[in-house]
Amino acid sequence: MKKKLIILTAVIFLGMNIVYADGMVFDPTEYSSGNEIPVSKTTGNVVTSAAKLPSNEKINAGIINNSNVAQDAVSGQSGNFNNALFELDSAQVNIRNELLEYKAKYQEVDTQYQLIKEQRKVLGQQIKSIEKRIKSIEKTKEQIRKTMI
Repeated sequence: MKKKLIILTAVIFLGMNIVYADGMVFDPTEYSSGNEIPVSKTTGNVVTSAAKLPSNEKINAGIINNSNVAQDAVSGQSGNFNNALFELDSAQVNIRNELLEYKAKYQEVDTQYQLIKEQRKVLGQQIKSIEKRIKSIEKTKEQIRKTMI
């Protein structure tokens, strides 16, 4: 039980970290184009250097490349987030199964308890009836003794 709780807590903690990091994705539109590092662009087998491209194409190539990196990071984080959700779902299913097991055991013990409670009640009534019979026999014996004297 403790292991499952620890695992569930760790999964939730990791999921929260992923959600927090999701808002921290690099956005190339936030930075000016003057500070960009030229990146080479590949198309098929031909590699063209960003240094040979005009300045507008350099900027567009850098933004496209950085956007792909950002999209890859977001898709990777989405995959991690989906994995965390899947783990939470499976943990929830395991806990529900455990709950069903405990409910079944509780029902069995409750049924036994009700049966024992009913048996105890019947035995208690039998004891009281026997004690009444003994008292009535004692009274009868006392009455017979008084009449003999």
